[in-house]
Amino acid sequence: MRRSVWILVAIVLFVGGVSASAKTPDGKTPSVETVCDNEQGAAFGLCNAYCEAKDCGDPNQTSTNRSCNNLREHFEELTGRPMPCDVSCPGSGLIELFGQITKGAVQINQCIDFGFLLFVETVTGDFVTVDNGPPAACSANNEPPSINLTDTERLVCRVSLRRAVESQGLTCRPPE
Repeated sequence: MRRSVWILVAIVLFVGGVSASAKTPDGKTPSVETVCDNEQGAAFGLCNAYCEAKDCGDPNQTSTNRSCNNLREHFEELTGRPMPCDVSCPGSGLIELFGQITKGAVQINQCIDFGFLLFVETVTGDFVTVDNGPPAACSANNEPPSINLTDTERLVCRVSLRRAVESQGLTCRPPE
């Protein structure tokens, strides 16, 4: 009996250690990423598997194309929408500063997350925002164009900005 308890403890420690150090192809554990945060139930599970655990679409994805396609098709059948990580942020293509920030072409000074608004400022004082709305929108320097966003686009834009901020060694913080 005592020996079986020690074997069980050893197995739990081994499995816990392996899973704690597990990383996905993009180097981030699924719990760190947030692209699936708007999903619930089965939609969340499918999104999490496709976008974060298997990193489908990434050159180093951990699954076959067939498996990824099956996950995407089931998600689309269930929700009637595309997979969130297959959606791009319209701000990156339509607002020059937004695109420069997400590509890492400009240095970021700070990121403040007000909850309802994500504010990212460059070292030159220019800034971009993603506003939860209604309507949800993104803009630069409070000037036109202000681009209306779907809930999925809003989340993707926020994630894109956060990743750009984190790639420069900064974090988004709440206001003081």
